[in-house]
Amino acid sequence: MVDQPPGYHEVTGSTSSGPVEKMEASTNYALLSFSWTDRIRLMHFPDLVTARVVETIRKEWYKGIQDVKPLEETLEVKLRGNPFAHGLDEEKIAIRKLLISILTMLAREGWSLVPVGGLGRIGNYGPHGEKDSLLFQHQQPQDLNIFCISFDCRDLMHLINAPPELAQSIIATLGDKIKTCNQDLVSGNFEVTFRDSIWWYPTKRGATTSRLVILQLLQCLDENGFKLYTSVELDNGTGGQLYQSSAEIWFCCQR
Repeated sequence: MVDQPPGYHEVTGSTSSGPVEKMEASTNYALLSFSWTDRIRLMHFPDLVTARVVETIRKEWYKGIQDVKPLEETLEVKLRGNPFAHGLDEEKIAIRKLLISILTMLAREGWSLVPVGGLGRIGNYGPHGEKDSLLFQHQQPQDLNIFCISFDCRDLMHLINAPPELAQSIIATLGDKIKTCNQDLVSGNFEVTFRDSIWWYPTKRGATTSRLVILQLLQCLDENGFKLYTSVELDNGTGGQLYQSSAEIWFCCQR
């Protein structure tokens, strides 16, 4: 029988104290994981850092926090909405931006992703709501300029918080593979449309072409002074319309 997610009560007032104050870091390693359709879990971060993550979520997640509670040796933050499942594009964009904010804040606090970055699936706990995890190590504080590359639908790629000059360089690098590139004047995000259904082309050629594009992107990032910081699977391609993910989402920063 599949376990159901635990029930929650509505939270009023601040939740950045109480359970947060009881969380202690026992090692130089900490973990952030995603579960069910709406939950972020924090494990082994120091109390102050945990509280700052919760506060970052409170400020950046436009739908707000439904609950915060301890769970085993983690602190679980339940978001309003369903960003890790069948949420609409507005939620998909917002959760990518939220992760940019969390990763940026943690780096400034001296918690950076280890080279392995995303741990992916650990054990067979999908039926219990477990999704991807990110592993951090306590290091020197860093001021990182983090942006997101999201591979979506059959033929789209979105650049969120990316420098405009990088978007121009990517267009030049990929050349005739790109059909259009539009920038949202409000958010500044770029939407790249490929000529073919590059993420959903039902041939061996399509599989090869998509991977060649990935290599070109990595080369372009490197030539412009950036690197892939980590990649994460948030929703297994569920939900969204223009932001229906077709691959792990990339988070990049300067080298």
